[in-house]
Amino acid sequence: MSCLVIVEFLCNPGSSQDFIDMCRRNYPVTRAYDGCKYVFLSVDQVNENSLVMVEEWDSKEHHQRYVAFRETDGTSDFMDPLLVSPPRVRYLDLTDA
Repeated sequence: MSCLVIVEFLCNPGSSQDFIDMCRRNYPVTRAYDGCKYVFLSVDQVNENSLVMVEEWDSKEHHQRYVAFRETDGTSDFMDPLLVSPPRVRYLDLTDA
């Protein structure tokens, strides 16, 4: 069963565009990564420093392997200083409703 992943990011003031640019650069690899069905990023209409990434993966394990990859390729090192706090990650099972 597919796994929906919701990741909430709170960027430091003035850092959201750098975060968006990083995602734009990284998404071709993300979208081609084993198990990724889709990923997109949205910006809160009220607080431009609040971003939400919505992803669908074949499984939670596929996503966790991808996160481990990003922790070794330098992405996490670039991203961490842009954020107020670590991202909030939610793993959801899709229903047939």
